[in-house]
Amino acid sequence: MKMKILSLTLLMLPLSVAADGVSDHDRYNQALAKLNAQIPPALVEHQADAERGGTLAMQRCIACHGEGMLKMMKTYPSLNGQKSAFMVKQLLEFKSGQRVNPIMQAQAMSLSDADIKDIALWYSQQPLMNLAQ
Repeated sequence: MKMKILSLTLLMLPLSVAADGVSDHDRYNQALAKLNAQIPPALVEHQADAERGGTLAMQRCIACHGEGMLKMMKTYPSLNGQKSAFMVKQLLEFKSGQRVNPIMQAQAMSLSDADIKDIALWYSQQPLMNLAQ
């Protein structure tokens, strides 16, 4: 019973600062630093906004990475539950031309660095999809 109460209490803590005193913003940037990628300073400074990322994802990403398309196109990846820093790195590589895929390059080029960080955060918070059927 005590464990359940503790778990519920922890869930009600603000998401901005964890119990160890490290903010989500700092934790996100620490993960980005581990990727051995060139991360623009403005992107590091940007405080990611998952709600804004969700809005952008529904406008820009859902057509190809939504459940309906993923069931038809087995080679398209689900973005739900992906690590946010990993997604930032991939989108920056599409944007710079390091990764080549005409569709993704065009999409990434239309996003600001802040957009990329917001979208990646939102997708990292989404539950994994069960696409088996």
